[in-house]
Amino acid sequence: MKITISAPGKVHLLGEHTVVYGKPALIASLDKRLSVTISASKKDLEIESECDHLVLEAIQVFKSRFKNSDFPQLKITVNSDIPSGCHLGSSAAVSVAMIGALLKFVKNLWNPSLINELAFEVEKKQHHNPSGGDNTTVTFGGLVWFRKEFEFLKSIWSLPQVSYHIPEFLFINTGKPKENTGDMVTLVKELWSNKQEEFRKILDDQEIQTKKLLLSIREKDYKTLKECIKKGEKNLEELGVVSDFVKNIIREIEDNGGAAKICGGGGVTKGTGILLCYHDDINILKSVAEKNNLENFTAKLGGEGVRIE
Repeated sequence: MKITISAPGKVHLLGEHTVVYGKPALIASLDKRLSVTISASKKDLEIESECDHLVLEAIQVFKSRFKNSDFPQLKITVNSDIPSGCHLGSSAAVSVAMIGALLKFVKNLWNPSLINELAFEVEKKQHHNPSGGDNTTVTFGGLVWFRKEFEFLKSIWSLPQVSYHIPEFLFINTGKPKENTGDMVTLVKELWSNKQEEFRKILDDQEIQTKKLLLSIREKDYKTLKECIKKGEKNLEELGVVSDFVKNIIREIEDNGGAAKICGGGGVTKGTGILLCYHDDINILKSVAEKNNLENFTAKLGGEGVRIE
């Protein structure tokens, strides 16, 4: 028997980092996908993947939940169209697809809520203090409004896409960050510890911008959307998660009438991964990317979540 499970990438439209502190995040699935194929093996475990550690973490989480004493011999192959390490949810996609594949192959179960629960345990091993928003969006797909009040209390709203009008964005790859998401979460946590008053002001304003962004998509108000992205990016810069190199690119986009923001953990050395960019004329964004010799692409947002292929 062989099964293949695939999961999408994701993009934070707004709310990354602040979502860890109880503020809302607006997240959309991405039409770039990752697949996990599992079949029987004559060896204890064969893994063909560039992310062996996550595959192994998922197996450990699965074993811990089901207390398997005779775990089967498996061949696991991971293939991905999602850029790795660029804050488009590649680790969440691995976690979700791996748990889904193990559930289906070993237990013959298909339960997206359980997949999401166990994938979150894998994500915690990878990112130390994740919100759960990434794995939730990757599992269920679409456009997601996510808020974590406490570890035991999360609000997850899967928004009906027929009521929302996501415009065309350009994604610009500024380069894989030297720092991983866990590093950046720790950096923000230090700011919280040392400058709580400043931090709360950033949190409160980012909540305002995230809510306004949601309404702007609902009402096709792309002028407001552009302003929310600009103000949201400023807040992220205040959190210290955007490098000077990337700030310069964003200022160039703004000077040309557009808006751009990081869409994940960020980075402080040089690259911050993918930028989410908006302009009434997408060709202007492409010209900025090409001028700076940066890869760029468009992608459809809000597609299907984890699925059996």
